[in-house]
Amino acid sequence: MRVPLRRLLALFAALLASCATGGGGRATPAAPAQRPAPVPAAAAAPAPAPAATAAPAAGSKRELSPRAQRLFDEAVAAYEEQKRLKVPIDWETLERRWRAVIEAEAVPEAYFNLGVVLEHRREKDEAKAAYRRAAELYPGFGAAAVNLALLEEGDDPRQAALSYTDLIRRFPDDPLPRERLAALYEASGQRDEAWRLAREALVRDPRSIGAYKVLMRVALQGGHTDLALLLAVKAKKLDGNDPEILAFVGDALERQKDGAGAVSQWKKAVALRDDYLPARSALLADALEKQHWEGVVEQARAILKAHPDDARTELALGIAYRHLGQADQALAAYDDAERLAGDKLPEIHLARGIAFMKGKDQCEPALGEFKKYLTLAGPVGATESPASKLMGECTQILAANKAAEEAAKEMKAEEAEAAKKAPASPAAPATPSAPAVPGGDGGANPTK
Repeated sequence: MRVPLRRLLALFAALLASCATGGGGRATPAAPAQRPAPVPAAAAAPAPAPAATAAPAAGSKRELSPRAQRLFDEAVAAYEEQKRLKVPIDWETLERRWRAVIEAEAVPEAYFNLGVVLEHRREKDEAKAAYRRAAELYPGFGAAAVNLALLEEGDDPRQAALSYTDLIRRFPDDPLPRERLAALYEASGQRDEAWRLAREALVRDPRSIGAYKVLMRVALQGGHTDLALLLAVKAKKLDGNDPEILAFVGDALERQKDGAGAVSQWKKAVALRDDYLPARSALLADALEKQHWEGVVEQARAILKAHPDDARTELALGIAYRHLGQADQALAAYDDAERLAGDKLPEIHLARGIAFMKGKDQCEPALGEFKKYLTLAGPVGATESPASKLMGECTQILAANKAAEEAAKEMKAEEAEAAKKAPASPAAPATPSAPAVPGGDGGANPTK
């Protein structure tokens, strides 16, 4: 699970506080839902409907036109080939292939797979339309109805819960509606209902990894860490390459005070998927706690590569740069964080003030940043932060600098005045010429 905002802010506050004493509303699922990947016609849940709005008769099947079948098979083959080669999936090409199938014939499974592709391309509204069309073409297409509900889940969890309840009624043997409703219950703190629904999903599909994930989280939240790890082991047997499961094991090991084991699991998770945010966030928090600044930079850069709008991570990056003696880079990171967060993250001003004060020896801009922080943080933030103490130090430094400047000016003025009053020095006596040598001739030796 993602590191809570308050934990990261607490880490920032602790790190920033150390500088004063020395050193420079709505319920959502706890994890993203697993959505089906593009599937071949034979595995796309129910068979195609014989008509656009009629439910299929029991056992009825409709053959595709030769052109539509060829295009469908080519789209499936393209996806399977990319999976076999273990190369990044070319979703743009797959989108074109599924649209070609749809242009040839209105195939529900093609609309479904187009929806999956559009989700991967972050085209949420178009993906909804594709799933909706698949469900219209075949009302018995449970997977399309569930995926549509999954997409709408983030917009209105309450409505999503109603949709899942209806899907459970319409498709009583489908485990996925129960699995997702269980996740909603778990996220809203209704652990008993979440546990019950997840177990019902496993009865219908013993390989339902989503149901295992709900049970894992419920067990861990209830303090049953050993049970949570046992459930995670079972889930790993079903899919050993799921980064969410590995990251969860890391969370459970951290709960057991096994920090090294937790870090190992989080690293395995990001090795499987470089942009898996929960594991990256956990590694970032661990590096911050240990004040391993190179590690903070590594994790922050990885997170920002996938999520460039994360202001808190920019703040963490700036803190790391400042501790590594790179004040200019720290200030640049703070500027990016402020651009992303505006006034919603007062800690940026505190951190920037410290960078000016301790990294650049510039107390005047530092004072301005500390004042902004105190204004935005309010009375509670002011009492729990080092800002006031740092302001006092900066004020003393500025006063001392000013006094030193005044003293230097006075000393220079006194020296100038003393130079004016000093008497002129007497002229130096002329140097006598050498005596003439008797009988000499231009310095010649005298004759005997």
